[in-house]
Amino acid sequence: MIDIKLILLILLVHWFADFVMQSDEEARNKHKNIERLVDHTFSYSATWFFVSMAIMFVWNLPPKFLWFAPITFVFHTLTDYYTSKINHSYYRRNRIHSFFVSVGFDQWLHYVQLFLTYWWLSK
Repeated sequence: MIDIKLILLILLVHWFADFVMQSDEEARNKHKNIERLVDHTFSYSATWFFVSMAIMFVWNLPPKFLWFAPITFVFHTLTDYYTSKINHSYYRRNRIHSFFVSVGFDQWLHYVQLFLTYWWLSK
């Protein structure tokens, strides 16, 4: 079973890595520029790499948890490749409710990936 402190940490790190660490340039252009997308997902995953090392130490997790960041890089990139295009389309057409619904679903997909990756690496 996953510890509540670990759940809250995963949520906090995701928020920090996905929003705080994402530049305005990346946010505005990742839907049309693969370099901006990869810049974003690389910094996101690098944040996870350093946090994963700390989590491994604090929770005494095995070295296979170093795979958390590369797995997250792949899935975050794939998710944002599609969702950023969908989100931009809604935003551009001033469909603000649909935009936020889509952003919320994008976040849900990220949470599912993060928790499934943790679960899988915990086996």
